[in-house]
Amino acid sequence: MEAADLRVPQQPRSQRTREKLVLAAQREFSERGYGVTTAKSITDRAGVATGTFYRYFPDKGCLLRELARERVTALEHTLVALLADPHPAHALSGLLEEQRGVLDAVVQAYVAYHRQDKGLHAVITERQLVDPELQTIMHDAERQGVTHIARVLELFHFDGDARSAAYMIFSLLEGAVHAHVLGQPLPDDAAFRAALVQAILRIGAPSAALSLLSTASFPSARFPSASLSTTDKSKKRRSR
Repeated sequence: MEAADLRVPQQPRSQRTREKLVLAAQREFSERGYGVTTAKSITDRAGVATGTFYRYFPDKGCLLRELARERVTALEHTLVALLADPHPAHALSGLLEEQRGVLDAVVQAYVAYHRQDKGLHAVITERQLVDPELQTIMHDAERQGVTHIARVLELFHFDGDARSAAYMIFSLLEGAVHAHVLGQPLPDDAAFRAALVQAILRIGAPSAALSLLSTASFPSARFPSASLSTTDKSKKRRSR
């Protein structure tokens, strides 16, 4: 069911009820997962009768798609603001620094987006594999992201296939942030951002500027210490 097909209440009281259902569903999906969440558990959390749910949504899948639309729309608005009308410098060094600044802001926005609600994000990621409508929502958002990146590459004088490069950048960004935020992070945030920005620049910087990247520096990665140090392991082996 498309967003336009959903009942949008006009009365303030009905609008508040719908907002309660959306917020309750977000918490249910995030804390309990998709399979356990039901219309009753959502309405119980929202403090309304179970029948009220069906006045606004036909099923929980439709509500999850509503939440997914809200998330990707908020992210798109953030990216549009960050990528709007950059004014690239003419000197290559200045161009790279400006491009680096824009990319760092984009990476921070992506990290914040994935951290905002890890549980809900995990549910959406899993469910889109079996929900074609949800998959369409996410794929449309990805295409928009690639389009925005390609436009910025062209503004920064990229001299290759901007759309293909934008797709590679988007894939790198999405995969790296997923691993860093939703998996077990290895470097700290500052080192992660700097290294990811550097990797993206190697794809998206104008060819004339690539030689400057080899001399660029970024923070050394700080990895979490192992639960058992090398010295401790040696002592353990000698004690056997």
